[in-house]
Amino acid sequence: MECVGTRIPYAKWRLSAFRQLLATSHAQAVNRGIATSRKTNQPNETTLEKETDNSTPETAPPSQRLPQSPLLTHPRSGIEKNRKRRPTTQEEADLLKNPWALMLASPARMCSVTGARLPSALLGTWGLIRQPTSDDLYMIPVGLLQDSLQSNKTKNLSSSPEPTIPDQQETKSMAIQGQEKGPLIASPIPKSSDKRTGRQLVIRIAELLPLIRSISVPLSRKGGKRPAIMRLLPFRWKHPQGPVKANDEKRIVWSKDTPKLMLRSMRDVVVKKLSAVLEKYKRVDTSNGVWKALDLPEYSDAALKEALGSLEPFERMECGAVLLLGSQNSAAADHGSQSSSSLDSVALTQTGSKVPVFDLSVLLSESDINKLRESHGQFQHTALFFRPEEQLGIDAMISLWKIKRLLNGVDPIEQ
Repeated sequence: MECVGTRIPYAKWRLSAFRQLLATSHAQAVNRGIATSRKTNQPNETTLEKETDNSTPETAPPSQRLPQSPLLTHPRSGIEKNRKRRPTTQEEADLLKNPWALMLASPARMCSVTGARLPSALLGTWGLIRQPTSDDLYMIPVGLLQDSLQSNKTKNLSSSPEPTIPDQQETKSMAIQGQEKGPLIASPIPKSSDKRTGRQLVIRIAELLPLIRSISVPLSRKGGKRPAIMRLLPFRWKHPQGPVKANDEKRIVWSKDTPKLMLRSMRDVVVKKLSAVLEKYKRVDTSNGVWKALDLPEYSDAALKEALGSLEPFERMECGAVLLLGSQNSAAADHGSQSSSSLDSVALTQTGSKVPVFDLSVLLSESDINKLRESHGQFQHTALFFRPEEQLGIDAMISLWKIKRLLNGVDPIEQ
């Protein structure tokens, strides 16, 4: 192989290039000679440092003229990694009482409709329920109807002495009150194929009312070999690998009234959890800070900020929220003219953080608010500042946040 430019062999050209590159270091090595004794001829560290400092770019060896690796020029100090500080015991205790932290820290799961991965606290669980008058299997939000379904299970177990058939993998015996077609009762439906766990088949869907309304029309259509809802079910459910049999797939139904059922069930859950907190903490303006009265002359941002600014700061105030109750006074008259979207959140001057605002006149029905007002004296005020103290209050706060998210983007007149 020859060099094209000079017409000489490549080996000779490479040798001359290396001689030119190493000419300075080669001359220094020849002048230094060969060491005969390590003790007498070995240079000490001081001499080497002086030679290195006095060296110029022309006299420096090639190893120093070449770019140095960052691993050599900037070595890591020590072998320990820089880790985050561990939370203290007090910080962990505060996080366990923070409903927003607990909601966001719930395990992430995928929505079966949108495919988005969200905290499981923001997703609803849906399962199959059988109507007593027919063999159709209805897909409904069983997570919202858990209490009513569990109570019906106890009734059926006490009235029916027949044992459960093991081969059919029976599920819980449950009942809910329907809207127009009468009650829906969950009779035996297939469970997971894992006989050791026997978990009920459920899917997760984001709790957004516009989303449920948009899929209710196409999923409720009938026609074809398979119902349209089969596109929503995961592959692991279907025949032949899944626990749902082929004849059961044709009987799965999505009702058009599912959005109304979901909204009514969510409101029932909120009323029940709020009633539990109101029953346990009956006093307002106490030292524990669960309920603080806010008497507003009108529903506006300025009036709300002024009322919150007059409160004395207390522990974990940033974990609370404002409840607008809408009583029969001047505030209720002004409430109709004010836009509820402007009262989505408000800043606390005591902590410098924002807290959400829940307008119960929009989130709940009029009958639900009247029921709470008649049963509990705390609802005689125009507004309340609510800060949960234990798990009972945390569940109520999360349910308020879920129903507000459910009605996000929905016109209150269309509810």
